[in-house]
Amino acid sequence: MSGFRIVFAAALAVSFVCPAVYSDEPLDPARLKVSASDSDAPQTVTTTDGRTLKLVWQDEFNGTGLPDESKWIYEEGYVRNNEKQFYTRARLENIFQKDGCLTIRTIKEKYPIEGKPGSRGRKEADYTSAAIETRGKASWQCGRIEVRAQLPKGKGIWPAIWMMGDNSSTVGHPFCGEIDVMEYVGHTPHRAYGTIHLHKKGGRRSEVVSKGGDVLLDRPEEQFYVYTLEWTAEKMIILVDDRVVLEFNRAEEEPKTEEWPFDQKCYMLINTALGGSWGGEIADDTCPTEFKIDYVRVYQ
Repeated sequence: MSGFRIVFAAALAVSFVCPAVYSDEPLDPARLKVSASDSDAPQTVTTTDGRTLKLVWQDEFNGTGLPDESKWIYEEGYVRNNEKQFYTRARLENIFQKDGCLTIRTIKEKYPIEGKPGSRGRKEADYTSAAIETRGKASWQCGRIEVRAQLPKGKGIWPAIWMMGDNSSTVGHPFCGEIDVMEYVGHTPHRAYGTIHLHKKGGRRSEVVSKGGDVLLDRPEEQFYVYTLEWTAEKMIILVDDRVVLEFNRAEEEPKTEEWPFDQKCYMLINTALGGSWGGEIADDTCPTEFKIDYVRVYQ
């Protein structure tokens, strides 16, 4: 999701063997149901390579009001990618828990931002949204990370579930590494992307090398899918509902960078962007639109 690399995600993403599904059938009731309590989370999972992992961290978003401040902090302002939204801090109009979900709502509105962090000298924003992260609260190295979500809809929308290394504030991007578990852009509806980025060996400071994949889904803006990262020391796999979207093997990718960034913990970010370097043109009827997250679960 970080700024200077998104052209690589678009260029390098490769479609895998999941057929397009544009169904006229009724929505699957199982994909509409949300978890009702923390106890809904299985205490163990079996990975694609047969390992058993235990639940170590979760947020089921079964509360009300703002997200749990012991687990999440906010990004604020105009942050990256020349995007059009202003990320607000702890504003219920843009982010809230209700009915077992966390909702990030992106709104077209005139919102006063003069003097606020990240305002870039502007007095008023045309769009608002929210971005949260676990930086300084929780981070993980290896394991299985699951996020069940229903995606926002509309041309110009760009939601993401992603991770960056704990050293991002000291070494910067792309040296910290980036794992995009899910990205979605409204101008290519039904297609979810998974991409991993690292600094290109011998490249300019901002130059990245990336590997990505994508999958076509049946109405992901109307029902929930589970977006998953499985991570070992040797390999990362990105999946949607346990269908493989991307395999990223260390032995193949490590020679492309000076220093392997994934021998460290990474924190999670969840946000909805609008426009910018990959979101593109924004339709007049896109906003308001909602990104709903049923849960985040981490197994190790």
